[in-house]
Amino acid sequence: MLSFIVHDTKEFMNLLLKQTAFDSFELRQMDITTFALFQIDGLRNKSYFPLAEQELFAGKYCLWKEIRPFAFEIIKGQKLPKSIKIIFSMPENKKELVCAVSATYFLNITFSQNILTCTTGCSPKIFSLDKTAEHAWDEWIISFFQKLKIAVIKQS
Repeated sequence: MLSFIVHDTKEFMNLLLKQTAFDSFELRQMDITTFALFQIDGLRNKSYFPLAEQELFAGKYCLWKEIRPFAFEIIKGQKLPKSIKIIFSMPENKKELVCAVSATYFLNITFSQNILTCTTGCSPKIFSLDKTAEHAWDEWIISFFQKLKIAVIKQS
């Protein structure tokens, strides 16, 4: 597990809300506190769609690219949100990019008191003391942030 503070909050939020950098992540949950608390559950409600369309959705959760415009509408404005909490996961069809070990990979993003913190997490499908998947996910996230030129300060 890694925990780090993002140095340039404004640039990170631009990548998150206005660009496609995080679009392939699944949204598990999002809480945004402005003048009210907005909670978004990323679990896809397939019954909302006609049967023919339901089959088009592979994942159990919505992708960030589907939710991003709504999140942006809530956040945009003259005042900064009081807090934001986002829980992302790596979609099933992309997990092989990280590691061959079967696991669920999480990226938690928290904005509170003008500090943006990211934390990684890994939940293996089978209990093991082997940390291969966790280390691979941490390395993948570091590489992902480096490609996006996101400067971070690791926390101990």
